[in-house]
Amino acid sequence: MGDWIYMERERSLKGFFIKYLFIWLLGSLILAFLGFILMSLAMQAGYIYPANYGDIEYEWEKENLKNTEEIRMEDIPPLMDYALFTEDGTWKEGTIPEKDAKKAWEVSHRGYSGFSRIFYQKVEREGEVLVLRYSMKAQFADPKLRKYLPAAEEIIYGCVILEILAYLMYMAVRFGRMLERKMNGIQSAIEKIEQENLEFQVQNCGVREIDRVGAALDHMKEALKKSLVSQWDMEKARQEKISALAHDLKTPITIVRGYNELLLESTFKGEDRACVEAIEVSIRQMQGYVEQLLDVTRGKQPAEFLKNIVCADAFLEEIHKKSKGLAAEKQAVLIWQAAETRREIQADKQHLERALLNIIANAAEYAGQGGTICLGASSLENGLEIVAEDSGPGFTGEALKKGKEEFYTGSSARSGGVHSGLGLFIADRIIEEHGGRLELGNSETFGGGCVRVWLPW
Repeated sequence: MGDWIYMERERSLKGFFIKYLFIWLLGSLILAFLGFILMSLAMQAGYIYPANYGDIEYEWEKENLKNTEEIRMEDIPPLMDYALFTEDGTWKEGTIPEKDAKKAWEVSHRGYSGFSRIFYQKVEREGEVLVLRYSMKAQFADPKLRKYLPAAEEIIYGCVILEILAYLMYMAVRFGRMLERKMNGIQSAIEKIEQENLEFQVQNCGVREIDRVGAALDHMKEALKKSLVSQWDMEKARQEKISALAHDLKTPITIVRGYNELLLESTFKGEDRACVEAIEVSIRQMQGYVEQLLDVTRGKQPAEFLKNIVCADAFLEEIHKKSKGLAAEKQAVLIWQAAETRREIQADKQHLERALLNIIANAAEYAGQGGTICLGASSLENGLEIVAEDSGPGFTGEALKKGKEEFYTGSSARSGGVHSGLGLFIADRIIEEHGGRLELGNSETFGGGCVRVWLPW
């Protein structure tokens, strides 16, 4: 491929993941350290009180609080609440509400505060007990900030966590883009395979698992290339076979037409004359089919269908006349069971006639000398149904599935004549172009094959 080449040591996908994880962890530690430095600088500048500020203030002020005559609000250190009790534990006053006084009294006498970061200290005074409550958290020095914002350490820790999460998202995006870049070669190779361009080479990208996928694509490309070359050779051989067959048909058809033109110049009359004229029409049709077949093998597009309004009854009568000739040629008995329809169909008359005569020719071939061909046509609510049955050996299970495939000649039961496997294939394609369908089956009445054709009105 050549448009992306990475000259780096091959690593596993796990190795790349660990690398990005390590970078994220290192970055997270740096962010946490910066948060610690920021808090330390703020403490040194006096903007934030340290977490143990309450303990320090208590040690400084406890003697003053113990000996002062009266406890006043301004005597209480910053960041502290207080409650004043009698010696028996009755709440007198303070910024600790009376509803919390019992807990403050019990915790201060127990000597510890439990698992919370709220601490209580007591100062025994003459005739009363002062309980101080404070939090072991770094707090803002500014009273307004303490009032409206959470603790300073909570804000800083929260910002650090958010930064770490944001950095995690950034590293995840970078890891995804790295994988996408490494996968570009695989994606390009898949697109080229879809376009049937097999002239490329998947280069290594440095990720072991992706390189294995690339190697598998290379093997698949080579196998596909061999398969396509084989298929192209088979297609070429098939076209050559069709071309040779069509070319060889031209000579006997030309000879037959020449002799038939001599018969037309004779004094035949009546039914004999009609038979000779019908032969002439059929010969011209065969010559047209052969030319179309040769055009297809030469790469020309087949003639487009030119659909016109066709009277079903008149069309079926023409099929009946030509069917007589096909049955007579095989010395088979023809049974015609066409009901009058008085309806019209949209059809390319020439192509549709070709399809039906292919079906009838098959029935005549397999019915053989002394056999029976039954042709029926009936008008349904949604279309015209034409059924061709014969008394031949019938379709095998395989032929019922593959009988409409091109060049299928594998039915051992219906192999009484030499045929190329094109008749039902061509008929099926033509009927599909008319919006109809062709179904294969076996006749319960005559024991041979049954071909059922449906055409829409």
